[in-house]
Amino acid sequence: MLSIRRILWPTDFSSGAERAFPYAVALASWHEAELHVLSVREPEAVDADGSQSHPLSQDALTRLLMDDGEPPQHVDLDTLSVVQEQRKGDSAPETIVSYADEHDMDLVVAGTHGRRGLRRLLIGSVAEEVLRTAPCPVLTVRDEDDSTPAWVVRNILVPIDFSDASLNALRHAKQLALTHGAQITLLHAVEEVVYPSAYGIEPANLPGPQVIGRVEANLADLARTEIGYEHVMVQANLGYAPSTILDYTQEHEVDLITIATHGRSGLERMLLGSVTERVVRRAPAPAFVVKSFGKSLLPASPETDP
Repeated sequence: MLSIRRILWPTDFSSGAERAFPYAVALASWHEAELHVLSVREPEAVDADGSQSHPLSQDALTRLLMDDGEPPQHVDLDTLSVVQEQRKGDSAPETIVSYADEHDMDLVVAGTHGRRGLRRLLIGSVAEEVLRTAPCPVLTVRDEDDSTPAWVVRNILVPIDFSDASLNALRHAKQLALTHGAQITLLHAVEEVVYPSAYGIEPANLPGPQVIGRVEANLADLARTEIGYEHVMVQANLGYAPSTILDYTQEHEVDLITIATHGRSGLERMLLGSVTERVVRRAPAPAFVVKSFGKSLLPASPETDP
């Protein structure tokens, strides 16, 4: 089981933030973790109708947890340890990351949105900035995500590019699968390279069935080495990586995507783009994002135990 002792749910009381709350509660319940509810406000922000107050009452937390009048299964707020805090700051992402760092959070559960193009660039995204800079893994939940807050994890998707970062994500996925008795699918996107005809490259030299077969064989070897149990599938599909991941998630009713990020920021990230951020922005399922830096939630190996 992953070592999750403290979970942070940051909220500005938007629908996106509230959509993530049942997932934070479910994870806290499964792992017997302390749940931190952080209300983040800009200095000039006020409630127009005074409807939100701090700290939230038990009834208010319960209302956030309910879906169509029914609470999620196997979750009881009364048994959870809940810590509430309110902070004001000029930058919500910096405030959230600072709190996560100060309180040694193991996981941040954040709501995000599905904006694309210029509007997303101008407005920005608190969740995406937290994703890049948080000192621990982040679970993101889209406001448009239509999965049930009961959130039964049966099918976990792990995009694999054979980097060390994606292997680390796979190891986290294994622990999640063992906890929930879930199946894991390893997915690799074989991107087609289109060359100008002047290069003289024949279509036969482009990725085809043989390449797909070799990649799936490598994925199967990886599954045997890193996972070692039978509830594993491997798949290599031809296509652009973000689209391939999103299409597979939609078509196969994936409950959770476990994916790595390299933590790029600034101009390098803007120029190169990020498969992970594109997936997180549009994924129809929650995404458990494992960082290439900062905290690992993996249990200690026998060799490192005292």
